[in-house]
Parts: sequence; C-alpha cells; structure tokens
Amino acid sequence: MAKKKKKDTKTLKALAIFVLVIGAVYLGLTVGKGAFKPDTTAKDDNENNTIAKEENDNKEKTDNELDETNTESEIHPEKEVKPESEEKSETEEPKVTEEEKDSEEEKPSDQEDIKEEENEETPQGSSTEDNFDMNVDASTLSNEGYSWSFKRNKEHKKVIGYNKFDIEQYGGYYIVNTDEKVIYLTFDEGYENGYTPTILDTLKANDVKATFFVTKPFIENNAELAKRMKDEGHIVGNHTVHHNRMYELTDDEIKYEIEETARYFEEMTGYKMDTFFRPPEGAYSERSLYLTGQLGYKTIFWSMAYADWDRNNQKGKEYAYNHVINNAHPGMISLLHAVSSSNTEALDDIIKTLKEQGYRFGNLYEIE
Repeated sequence: MAKKKKKDTKTLKALAIFVLVIGAVYLGLTVGKGAFKPDTTAKDDNENNTIAKEENDNKEKTDNELDETNTESEIHPEKEVKPESEEKSETEEPKVTEEEKDSEEEKPSDQEDIKEEENEETPQGSSTEDNFDMNVDASTLSNEGYSWSFKRNKEHKKVIGYNKFDIEQYGGYYIVNTDEKVIYLTFDEGYENGYTPTILDTLKANDVKATFFVTKPFIENNAELAKRMKDEGHIVGNHTVHHNRMYELTDDEIKYEIEETARYFEEMTGYKMDTFFRPPEGAYSERSLYLTGQLGYKTIFWSMAYADWDRNNQKGKEYAYNHVINNAHPGMISLLHAVSSSNTEALDDIIKTLKEQGYRFGNLYEIE
C-alpha cells in the first residue's frame, strides 16, 4: 500500500513537470512572436515623409502654374479700401482675401483661375475703329462676371489677354497695339502706405509721367498727394468710391461709384479727373464695361503685373526689378501697387534700365 502511494506521488510530480514544460514552451512562442513582429513604425514614418514631400511638390507646382498664367487674383487684394465711414481712421492696410495672387497680381483665390484652354483668345489693341454704340440698352447685355487674366511669355512679345468678348468695343484696353518699344506705367492707389511721395520723386527725377488710379478714400485722406500728381503732369484715373466688383452693382450704383469719385477729386484738388477707369480687382462684365464707356471712360486693364499688394509679404527690390524687366514688351500697360516697398525701391532702376533698352514711357491719351 505504501509502495502504491509513493508511485502515485511520482506520477503527480511528473504530470506537474509536464504541465510546466508545456506552459513554458507556449510562453516562449508568444514572446518570440512579439519579439519578431514586423516593425511598422519606420514604414509609417516613410509614408508620412512621402506624403509631406508630395504636398510640398504640389504646392511648388501650383505656385509655378500661377506664375505662368497671371490672373487678377495674383495681383489684387479682394478689397483695397474699407467702406467710406471707416476710411478717415484707417491706419492699417485693410484685411484682404487673397484670391489671384498674385494674384495681380497674383490668388490667388476666390476669383476663377482662368485656364488657357477654357478661353477664346481675342487680341486687343488701340488700332480698331471706335464702334461704341451709346444707344444700346444695358439690360440686354451679358452681366456674366470675369476676372481680368492674361498669358505671359519670355520673349518680350505682346501678351495674350483672355477675354470671351471684344473688350475694345466698349472702350476696354490692356495693351496698346504697337510695335514701338513704349510702356505705359500705372499705379493703383486704394490707400496710402507712405511710398507715394518717393514714387513721385523718382518719376520726377527721371522725367517720366505715369497714371495713378485713385479711390475716393485715398483722395479724402491724401488730397495734397492727389493734387501733386496733377501738378507734376501725371494722369489721375478713377478707381471708384468703395472698390466693389462692378458687375455686382446696379446701373445706378456703377454711375455713382465713378461720378462721385470724379466729383470729389475735382472738389479737393481743383482738377478734373482724367477719364480713364481701372475696375477694382479687374472684375468686369460686358454690361459694366458698356456702362463705364457710356460715362465717357476708357477701361484700362494691364499686360504686366505681379502679387505686390501685400505690404507684409513683399518680394523685395530685386524680384520687382527682374519681374518688370523680364516681362517688358511693346505697348505694355504695367500695373504696380503704390503700397509696395519693393516697387518703390526698384522703380528708379526699372526706369533707367528700360530707357537703356530703348523703351520710352508713354501717355494713356495716346490710345485712340
């Protein structure tokens, strides 16, 4: 009996050892599997790096594409000026929504990025006979809104304007149709940023006349500067009261925006405003161009511009200089914003270099 009990005890011990061995083997396999599980961290890091690189490449590609096709959004803020009631206390640049940007310049953008294949190319110039019909009912004309756009080239040839109808029939121009090396220098003045006196000094020192498109708030806050422009022989054109998109306004509102700016300019300076008009944001329709022409104005777009309006994001003197010089062409109407430190610093060199290259600086009254 004692022998049988001893035998049973040995059997239990053997069974316990067997269970422990099996448990140890299972535990070892589990730990081993965890130890040799593929490490996906490096793979995830690589994938994240690849995505970041692709996003960066796409951004660079988009920037390059915008530099090739210049739209209004590249070169113009959505708003240059605040409503009249706020203008007198304005010391900061109004908040802008970047469209073109540069638009004008250049997003650029709540404006359409007009692609070359989507537009009919209608060459414009100043040689077409004046066929403006004063008796058209404006309500019969299309009010589909467009944002001015053009295609640059690197051969100093005339640029191609993208427009779906002949803007010149309504007194609209973006280039002067000539082979002469002549440039029409224009500045937009939605508000003053401290650079206009220096710009005027530079123009005077180089015996160059330009065109300044001013808003009513600019005149209100800078009457002496506006008067100085005319005193020194420059053209002062109309840039409206409130800087709204013209095609969004009624017929009466369009008339008010233009006539009130001209009236106030004469009141404050003693000079009549020149009958050249720059539509805010380059926004226009067939109806708005017709109504502007009916008021006796030529609408002046542009064939050279860049995203220069953001005073907190200036590209520098060298960039401004290179952009103007590299894109100069016969009959060029250039748009520069007078709030730009880059433009102000580069202007003297720009003028001198263009003169050395055989260009002269013309007067918008040369447009027939």
